[in-house]
Amino acid sequence: MTTAQIVSLIVVAILAILGGFLIIKKAKNDKVLKIGSLVLYAVLLILWIILKDARQTIGLIAVLCSAVLGGYLIITKSKSNSLGKWVLLFISMSIALTWVFEYGNFNGAEYISYGMNEQGLTDIPNFLYYTINFAGDKLVFLLALGAFYAVLSKSNGYKKLVVTIAEKFKGKEIIFAVISSLLFTVMASLFSQTFAALVFVPFVISILLNMKLDKITAFSVTFGSILIGLLGVTYGSEGLYWFNYYSQTNPTNGLVYRLLVLVVAFLLFNFFNILHIKKVVKEKNINELDADPFKVEKVDKKVKTWPILVTLLVAFVIFILGYIGWETNFKITAFGEFHKWLMGVKIGDTLIFKMLLGTKAAAFGAWDLFPGATFLLISTIVVALISRVSISEFVASFLDGVKKLAKPILLFLGVYVIMVAAYFSPYIPTIANMMFKNVESFNPYLVSLMAFISNVIHTDLGFTGFVVGGHFVSTYGANVDVIHTIFTTMYGFVGILSPTSAILLFGLSYLDIDYKTWIKYIWIFVLTILVILLVLFTVMTYI
Repeated sequence: MTTAQIVSLIVVAILAILGGFLIIKKAKNDKVLKIGSLVLYAVLLILWIILKDARQTIGLIAVLCSAVLGGYLIITKSKSNSLGKWVLLFISMSIALTWVFEYGNFNGAEYISYGMNEQGLTDIPNFLYYTINFAGDKLVFLLALGAFYAVLSKSNGYKKLVVTIAEKFKGKEIIFAVISSLLFTVMASLFSQTFAALVFVPFVISILLNMKLDKITAFSVTFGSILIGLLGVTYGSEGLYWFNYYSQTNPTNGLVYRLLVLVVAFLLFNFFNILHIKKVVKEKNINELDADPFKVEKVDKKVKTWPILVTLLVAFVIFILGYIGWETNFKITAFGEFHKWLMGVKIGDTLIFKMLLGTKAAAFGAWDLFPGATFLLISTIVVALISRVSISEFVASFLDGVKKLAKPILLFLGVYVIMVAAYFSPYIPTIANMMFKNVESFNPYLVSLMAFISNVIHTDLGFTGFVVGGHFVSTYGANVDVIHTIFTTMYGFVGILSPTSAILLFGLSYLDIDYKTWIKYIWIFVLTILVILLVLFTVMTYI
């Protein structure tokens, strides 16, 4: 036996012992689960030692069994921090898969293998570094968003505005919920940066909770609707841009079908939301204001709301202008031409606006998340001045906003760690090659499965385009529209369902909603939309 084999055996043995300990600890009085799990892992360990040629298959079975068992224990036994446990489970899975599969990539239709590249403990700090590198713009934006709403929620004008809107729509909860859902769905489907659509989420959540609706309604109307927008993404999201870039496709590929998915999903999603809202309204004893990190309660004294309203309306206009790709998607060049002129304005020999706005300044329609974060920070200062907040109160509120979003942000970053493990040892191309090497003709169901697996591991659709998107387009050139539709819609589908979805976990943590609670709420919609998608893929391929 070689040194590498001995080391591998020791690692597997340690993991088996650790897994057995955790099973015994968590399973408690469930003797069937204890004994069955321990027997299963003992058999897999013995087979792994004996059947050298089948170790990849045995390793995959072990990882999948661990995932199922881990998920079961989290759902049935975990009483706290279950979202964090889901993230840790999938991080462990992603790392374990680097021990099972060799890594490789595609050069067009050709698969190239580079052998094994197992990730381990010393790689974890590197994962964290690259996670910040990949998600840094989103991190900065979320911190700015938290600071903005922390200061805003201290303003009596904002409190009065929230409560007034909630009272105006009392008895019209469904109308407000559907209009809000439509707004977030359209923003997510069109915005070039998905996280920019979060800008009004805390505002709408505060209104919904002040209307005495429950937090699952608040979540589905806001975060849930953003995920629906990603399910039927049209021109928006940075993921779609990079998927198109790496796959050599464009937003018009399958656009009509994606738009159809968007409309059907929105209607179906809100049908279930309306049923739930009617039930909640009938109960008349719902009060989940404490679930709101930026809790707003009624203000009795007279205060002006118009300065805050104007601030929010300006933010709405700025974000609409900044995050819809006017020139890229609609050939509207006015904003680009204006930006070019503005950056060229001089006072003496100084390009005054270029100097003031900095290197990250971009034309409306070409913004990344940094201009949006800058606008939020400026708006935070404006709100503080309008509300006459002292410097000490401002600093305290600012830090409090960052603190309140700390847990959701950590979970969001954890989801990126899952992808980073697959970035350093790309096993998804290897899995794709195994699945399709003997498949001669285009099979939309296998491609859908591959898209699902890829998007569970990759929180970034663009990275999926990089590792497998181009391969499928090169291999099945006659089915580009179907491939494009499958990968983009399955990305949105995974976003709604999987505990590896960045938006989903951020939102659930924001409102302190358990993953199990969300699945109970959404499972009928998920199954229905899956059937609709598979029928659509069938029609696109064979009819």
